[in-house]
Amino acid sequence: MHNEHLHIVSLHHRNASIERIGQLHVPEDRQEAFLTDLKTALGVEGIAYLTTCNRVEFMMVDEAYFCMGRLQQLFQAFHPDEEAMRDLMANAMVVHGDEAVRHLLRVSSGLESMVLGEREILTQVRKAMEQARAWGLAGDQLRITERVAVETAKRVFTETNIARLSVSVNALGWKAFREWGLAKDARLLMIGAGQTHANIARYLTKEGYTHVHVLNRTASKAEALAAPREWTWAGMDALHDALAQGPDAIFLCTGSDRAILDAAAASALPEKRVRVLDLSVPAGVDDAFRQRPDTEVMGIAELQPIAEANTAGRRAALGDCQKIVEEGMSELASRLQQRKVEKALRDLPALIAEVRHTALNEVFAAELDNLDGDSRELVDRIVQYLEKKYVSLPMRLAKEVVMEQLDQG
Repeated sequence: MHNEHLHIVSLHHRNASIERIGQLHVPEDRQEAFLTDLKTALGVEGIAYLTTCNRVEFMMVDEAYFCMGRLQQLFQAFHPDEEAMRDLMANAMVVHGDEAVRHLLRVSSGLESMVLGEREILTQVRKAMEQARAWGLAGDQLRITERVAVETAKRVFTETNIARLSVSVNALGWKAFREWGLAKDARLLMIGAGQTHANIARYLTKEGYTHVHVLNRTASKAEALAAPREWTWAGMDALHDALAQGPDAIFLCTGSDRAILDAAAASALPEKRVRVLDLSVPAGVDDAFRQRPDTEVMGIAELQPIAEANTAGRRAALGDCQKIVEEGMSELASRLQQRKVEKALRDLPALIAEVRHTALNEVFAAELDNLDGDSRELVDRIVQYLEKKYVSLPMRLAKEVVMEQLDQG
C-alpha cells in the first residue's frame, strides 16, 4: 500500500470545455452500477468518481501502472465519437503516485477550483469517496486517502486566508446587505427570480426575513421562489405599485438589457431611505435613480474591486496552503505504511495463540497437571500477559521503524 498505487484521471475547466466534461457525467442514480462495471473492466483495486459542473475526477488505486491503454478503455465506457475520444485522450490530466496525492489534496482544498479557495468542493470530494466506500468500490487505500484529504482541506480553510475573503459577487453582495443592518421586519423587494436570487432567498430565509415581495417578468417563476417561503409575488407590471409601498431595500438581478430602476422608478418611491443591491449585468440601475436623495446602491461596479482585492489576498495565502498540502502528503505516506504493517501483522495474534495452546496442552501438559489450582492460575495469567506483550511489541517496533524510515527519506 503505497502512494504510487494512486492514479487520477482529471478533466477540468483548465484542460477541457464544459461540454466535454459534461459528456463524462453519470447521473447519481446510475453511478453505482456504472462504477462497478468500470472497476471490473479496468481491473483496478479501488475507484471513486467525482463530478461537478466544471470537473470530473476518476480516483483509482492499483499496483499496476495506469497506462494509455487503460485510459482509452476508461473513456470508451462513455461511448464517445471519434473526435471526442481524440480530444479526451489528448487533454486529460493523468497523474500517478505523489503527483496524484498532491492533486487530490489541492482539489479538496479548493486550490484547483475555478473560484480559488471555494469550500463546496470539499463536500463534493467527501461525498464521492463516501459513496465509493458504501458501494464497496473504494478499498483500504482510498479510505485512508479520503481521511487525510478531508483533514488537510480543513486545515487549509481554517489556518489560512484562502477562504476567508469572499470573491464572488453573490457573497460580497450579501455581505453588503448584512452590513446595512436592516431589521428583520424590513420590507424587501426582490426584482428577478433567477439562480442568483434563489441563493439570496436562502440567505434571507435563514436570517429570518419574512416581509419579501418578489417580482419577475414570468410571474410563475416569482411564485415558485416566493410561495414556499410564504412571501408575496407578482409580475413586472406591478413594479410601480411595489415601489410605492416603500421597500427598505431592493434586490435586483434580471437579464434585461435596460435599467429597471430609472427616473420613473425613483419617482414612484416614497420619500424615505432605500438601499439597492444590483447584481444585474448590465447594470439594472441608471444614473437618474442613483441621484435620488437617500439612496444607496451597491452594484457590480462597486463589488468588483473588492472581489479583485480579495482574490489577490487569497493568492497571497497559496504558500501557506501548499505547505499544509505537503504535510498532508507526508501524513498519508505515514498512515499507508502503518496500515501496511498492521495488515502484515494481522495474523500474529492467531499465531501466538496457537503457540500458547501447544505449550499448555502438549509441551508442558504433564507438568501443569501436577500444579495446584493457585499455581495453575498464576501460570495462566503469566502466559496471557506475555501473549499480549508479544502481540503489541512487534507492532509498536515495526511502526517505529516505519516512522524512522520516513523521517530519513
